[in-house]
Amino acid sequence: MIRIYVLSLLLTLSAVGDGVLDVVAANPGFPPANQLRISGNACGAAALLTAFGSGTGRWQERVSIIPSEDERLRMSYIIRVFGTRPSQHLDRKRWNRTSGIGLADLTDIANEMCGDRWLPGIRSEILLQGKRESPHALLKRAHSRLEKSFKKGLPPIISLQRLALRKDARSPNPAWHMVHGHFVTVVAMPGKLERKATSFRFRYADPWGGRTAEGVIHTDDRSGYPALVASVPRSEIGEDRLRTGESSIVVLSAVLGAF
Repeated sequence: MIRIYVLSLLLTLSAVGDGVLDVVAANPGFPPANQLRISGNACGAAALLTAFGSGTGRWQERVSIIPSEDERLRMSYIIRVFGTRPSQHLDRKRWNRTSGIGLADLTDIANEMCGDRWLPGIRSEILLQGKRESPHALLKRAHSRLEKSFKKGLPPIISLQRLALRKDARSPNPAWHMVHGHFVTVVAMPGKLERKATSFRFRYADPWGGRTAEGVIHTDDRSGYPALVASVPRSEIGEDRLRTGESSIVVLSAVLGAF
């Protein structure tokens, strides 16, 4: 039986208490885009469509540049017009059906979709613990980046990665290996992080199926991996790529937004 190396959602929720999700997407009625309508590797395009559509009016206008109101055609447009351009970071096109799209290329697409309109620049940031950064400081940094993007009207996109503890030919000892990455759009979070907080709740639009779910981002002192753990029990995120008996965690690896 696959063992998932994370705290259960109920235990994690007990650590954050009744934290209010009082920072909410400006247009919460925008339906989460479903990547499965076009490709199993279209989570980037779907998350970006949801982020713009759920934002304030000036971000919603970026959706209106797409000559269709059909969700599938909108995602197809983003991939066809922006995703097929050569990557400035990898020796390939930005998007392909085998591996989807990377964080840097998705950031480039987001900024290009903004065109010459006056909008805050969109950037991305890796959320790995720095050499002199404590887990709590990393939690504060992640919370700050997410909240700042909300303040500028754009619900942020986060990169979630499932890591498996496994051996390989290079080392006799098990190590964490990324087995699957996934982009989701954060649509609600607490505006305040308590001084000694070790976690915070969030609501997100999951492109896999186009649905909304809740999870918890928290510090982790058990795995030894320098990242925050995301408890997202309603999202499988690569569970089918685990080997029998393997331990795994889902980590918050990066954020993309207007911050």
